[in-house]
Amino acid sequence: MTKSETVRQLAAASNAARVEALNQQIESLRQAKLTSAEELATLLEPLAQAMAALTDETRASLEQIGQHSKEQREQFRAQVETAITSWRNATVAAEKAAERLDQAGQRMEVSHYLLALLTGIVTGLLVSVFWLWLAPAPTVQNTLDAKAVAELLRPEIAALKPRKGK
Repeated sequence: MTKSETVRQLAAASNAARVEALNQQIESLRQAKLTSAEELATLLEPLAQAMAALTDETRASLEQIGQHSKEQREQFRAQVETAITSWRNATVAAEKAAERLDQAGQRMEVSHYLLALLTGIVTGLLVSVFWLWLAPAPTVQNTLDAKAVAELLRPEIAALKPRKGK
Protein backbone atom coordinates (compact mmCIF):
# COMPACT_ATOMS: atom_id res chain seq x y z
CA MET A 1 0.00 0.00 0.00
CA THR A 2 1.38 3.42 -0.92
CA LYS A 3 1.69 6.44 1.32
CA SER A 4 -1.12 8.26 -0.42
CA GLU A 5 -3.45 5.27 -0.01
CA THR A 6 -2.58 5.09 3.69
CA VAL A 7 -3.20 8.83 4.10
CA ARG A 8 -6.51 8.50 2.25
CA GLN A 9 -7.64 5.66 4.48
CA LEU A 10 -6.65 7.49 7.64
CA ALA A 11 -8.37 10.66 6.42
CA ALA A 12 -11.48 8.68 5.50
CA ALA A 13 -11.59 7.02 8.92
CA SER A 14 -11.06 10.34 10.71
CA ASN A 15 -13.65 12.06 8.54
CA ALA A 16 -16.13 9.25 9.09
CA ALA A 17 -15.74 9.61 12.86
CA ARG A 18 -16.11 13.41 12.65
CA VAL A 19 -19.14 13.16 10.36
CA GLU A 20 -20.78 10.71 12.76
CA ALA A 21 -20.15 13.11 15.66
CA LEU A 22 -21.58 15.96 13.58
CA ASN A 23 -24.62 13.88 12.69
CA GLN A 24 -25.24 13.22 16.37
CA GLN A 25 -24.93 16.92 17.18
CA ILE A 26 -27.28 17.84 14.30
CA GLU A 27 -29.78 15.26 15.51
CA SER A 28 -29.61 16.58 19.05
CA LEU A 29 -30.13 20.09 17.60
CA ARG A 30 -33.27 18.92 15.82
CA GLN A 31 -34.66 17.33 18.93
CA ALA A 32 -33.88 20.27 21.16
CA LYS A 33 -36.68 22.64 21.94
CA LEU A 34 -35.05 25.99 21.99
CA THR A 35 -36.58 29.03 23.58
CA SER A 36 -34.01 31.64 22.72
CA ALA A 37 -31.36 32.51 20.18
CA GLU A 38 -28.70 32.19 22.86
CA GLU A 39 -29.56 28.54 23.41
CA LEU A 40 -29.39 28.01 19.65
CA ALA A 41 -26.02 29.78 19.50
CA THR A 42 -24.76 27.66 22.38
CA LEU A 43 -25.76 24.48 20.57
CA LEU A 44 -24.52 25.63 17.16
CA GLU A 45 -21.12 26.88 18.31
CA PRO A 46 -19.59 23.39 18.97
CA LEU A 47 -21.21 22.17 15.76
CA ALA A 48 -19.69 25.03 13.76
CA GLN A 49 -16.29 24.48 15.38
CA ALA A 50 -16.44 20.76 14.61
CA MET A 51 -17.40 21.51 10.99
CA ALA A 52 -14.55 24.03 10.71
CA ALA A 53 -12.10 21.52 12.16
CA LEU A 54 -13.40 18.87 9.75
CA THR A 55 -12.98 21.29 6.86
CA ASP A 56 -9.44 22.14 7.96
CA GLU A 57 -8.53 18.48 8.37
CA THR A 58 -10.07 17.63 4.99
CA ARG A 59 -8.11 20.46 3.36
CA ALA A 60 -4.89 19.28 5.05
CA SER A 61 -5.60 15.67 4.04
CA LEU A 62 -6.29 16.70 0.46
CA GLU A 63 -3.07 18.72 0.39
CA GLN A 64 -1.13 15.73 1.73
CA ILE A 65 -2.80 13.45 -0.79
CA GLY A 66 -2.01 15.95 -3.55
CA GLN A 67 1.60 16.19 -2.40
CA HIS A 68 1.94 12.39 -2.23
CA SER A 69 0.33 12.07 -5.66
CA LYS A 70 2.74 14.64 -7.06
CA GLU A 71 5.72 12.82 -5.51
CA GLN A 72 4.50 9.49 -6.87
CA ARG A 73 3.88 11.02 -10.28
CA GLU A 74 7.44 12.40 -10.34
CA GLN A 75 8.87 9.07 -9.20
CA PHE A 76 6.83 7.21 -11.78
CA ARG A 77 7.85 9.65 -14.52
CA ALA A 78 11.52 9.27 -13.52
CA GLN A 79 11.20 5.48 -13.53
CA VAL A 80 9.49 5.50 -16.91
CA GLU A 81 12.16 7.81 -18.35
CA THR A 82 14.87 5.55 -16.94
CA ALA A 83 13.18 2.49 -18.42
CA ILE A 84 12.75 4.22 -21.79
CA THR A 85 16.41 5.27 -21.78
CA SER A 86 17.56 1.75 -20.94
CA TRP A 87 15.27 0.30 -23.63
CA ARG A 88 16.65 2.73 -26.19
CA ASN A 89 20.20 1.86 -25.18
CA ALA A 90 19.37 -1.84 -25.40
CA THR A 91 17.78 -1.28 -28.82
CA VAL A 92 20.86 0.56 -30.08
CA ALA A 93 23.13 -2.16 -28.70
CA ALA A 94 20.98 -4.87 -30.29
CA GLU A 95 21.01 -3.06 -33.65
CA LYS A 96 24.81 -2.73 -33.51
CA ALA A 97 25.14 -6.40 -32.58
CA ALA A 98 22.84 -7.40 -35.44
CA GLU A 99 24.83 -5.25 -37.85
CA ARG A 100 28.11 -6.78 -36.68
CA LEU A 101 26.59 -10.24 -36.97
CA ASP A 102 25.43 -9.50 -40.50
CA GLN A 103 28.89 -8.24 -41.48
CA ALA A 104 30.49 -11.31 -39.92
CA GLY A 105 28.08 -13.52 -41.85
CA GLN A 106 28.98 -11.79 -45.11
CA ARG A 107 32.70 -12.14 -44.38
CA MET A 108 32.19 -15.79 -43.51
CA GLU A 109 30.25 -16.35 -46.74
CA VAL A 110 33.09 -14.86 -48.80
CA SER A 111 35.68 -16.86 -46.88
CA HIS A 112 33.69 -20.06 -47.43
CA TYR A 113 33.57 -19.42 -51.17
CA LEU A 114 37.30 -18.72 -51.22
CA LEU A 115 37.97 -21.82 -49.12
CA ALA A 116 35.87 -23.96 -51.47
CA LEU A 117 37.70 -22.53 -54.51
CA LEU A 118 41.10 -23.02 -52.89
CA THR A 119 40.18 -26.57 -51.85
CA GLY A 120 39.12 -27.38 -55.43
CA ILE A 121 42.32 -25.95 -56.89
CA VAL A 122 44.58 -27.73 -54.38
CA THR A 123 42.68 -30.99 -54.87
CA GLY A 124 43.03 -30.72 -58.67
CA LEU A 125 46.73 -29.98 -58.38
CA LEU A 126 47.32 -32.86 -55.97
CA VAL A 127 45.40 -35.30 -58.14
CA SER A 128 47.38 -34.22 -61.22
CA VAL A 129 50.69 -34.44 -59.36
CA PHE A 130 49.91 -37.86 -57.94
CA TRP A 131 48.76 -39.17 -61.34
CA LEU A 132 51.96 -37.99 -62.94
CA TRP A 133 54.12 -39.18 -60.09
CA LEU A 134 52.50 -42.55 -59.47
CA ALA A 135 51.63 -43.43 -63.07
CA PRO A 136 53.81 -46.20 -64.49
CA ALA A 137 56.33 -45.04 -67.04
CA PRO A 138 55.31 -46.12 -70.50
CA THR A 139 57.53 -48.78 -71.95
CA VAL A 140 57.93 -49.02 -75.67
CA GLN A 141 58.43 -52.50 -76.88
CA ASN A 142 59.67 -52.90 -80.41
CA THR A 143 59.27 -56.51 -81.06
CA LEU A 144 58.89 -56.32 -84.77
CA ASP A 145 60.03 -59.15 -86.84
CA ALA A 146 61.92 -57.64 -89.71
CA LYS A 147 61.21 -60.58 -92.04
CA ALA A 148 57.48 -60.40 -91.34
CA VAL A 149 57.46 -56.67 -92.02
CA ALA A 150 59.42 -57.16 -95.23
CA GLU A 151 56.99 -59.81 -96.36
CA LEU A 152 54.05 -57.46 -95.65
CA LEU A 153 55.64 -54.54 -97.47
CA ARG A 154 56.85 -56.53 -100.52
CA PRO A 155 53.57 -56.52 -102.46
CA GLU A 156 53.14 -52.83 -101.84
CA ILE A 157 56.63 -52.00 -102.95
CA ALA A 158 56.21 -54.19 -106.00
CA ALA A 159 53.04 -52.37 -106.93
CA LEU A 160 54.84 -49.06 -106.82
CA LYS A 161 57.68 -50.09 -109.20
CA PRO A 162 57.04 -49.26 -112.82
CA ARG A 163 56.81 -52.27 -115.17
CA LYS A 164 59.15 -52.38 -118.09
CA GLY A 165 57.04 -54.16 -120.55
CA LYS A 166 54.26 -51.94 -121.01
